[in-house]
Amino acid sequence: MTARLVIAIIGLAIGPGLGDGVKEAKKLVSESKDGELEAMKVLDLVTGDLTEEGVDQVIGWVIENGGAEERKRVGEVVSSVPRNDRLMLKYVRVLGFFGEKQQLEAVIGKMDKGSLQQEARFELASLVAMDAERNLTLTDAERAAGNQEAVGLLEKLGKEESLNEQLGKRVEKMLFKVTHLVVGCEAPEIAGVDHDGDKFRLSEYRGKVVLLPFWGFW
Repeated sequence: MTARLVIAIIGLAIGPGLGDGVKEAKKLVSESKDGELEAMKVLDLVTGDLTEEGVDQVIGWVIENGGAEERKRVGEVVSSVPRNDRLMLKYVRVLGFFGEKQQLEAVIGKMDKGSLQQEARFELASLVAMDAERNLTLTDAERAAGNQEAVGLLEKLGKEESLNEQLGKRVEKMLFKVTHLVVGCEAPEIAGVDHDGDKFRLSEYRGKVVLLPFWGFW
């Protein structure tokens, strides 16, 4: 029996099984109720062949619905999926949403420089800034350190010439927030007219306690 014939026979033997992983995974997802299906079980069905058509949809589901262990494992899988930019972007955003800083830093460390890595670094800066703002267990010193870390990440990212315009605006907006709109930062300048019709600037009241009520209609 020639080597070519052996290969052909092997191909016939395993051929019908290829592609079944994605099909079975989608079937499980569609038939399950919220919270009933283990994401790891779904991931196991498709990791045998990451070139299958539709595998990105299944892995995307795992990213969105898995727990911490699934997110850690799926991160190792995503990098092996062909044309994985959209999946990777979804992955880093989910890591940011769940506050998994170390995992996000590890992913960034393995990424090539480029727009996708810049998006991931922005997610990291946003995560650090949000933690400094909302984590009630932090001391004032820890909060200030976290906020300063976010400023450093954003400033470095904002200086890169390859930064696209849309991300550049998001960086600028976030940088303004972490330097002016969190506790302990200098408030931005505000100019207006008081009840007597006299013009004023917020900086004129520096050193005094100022109450600024904001209201509007939406």
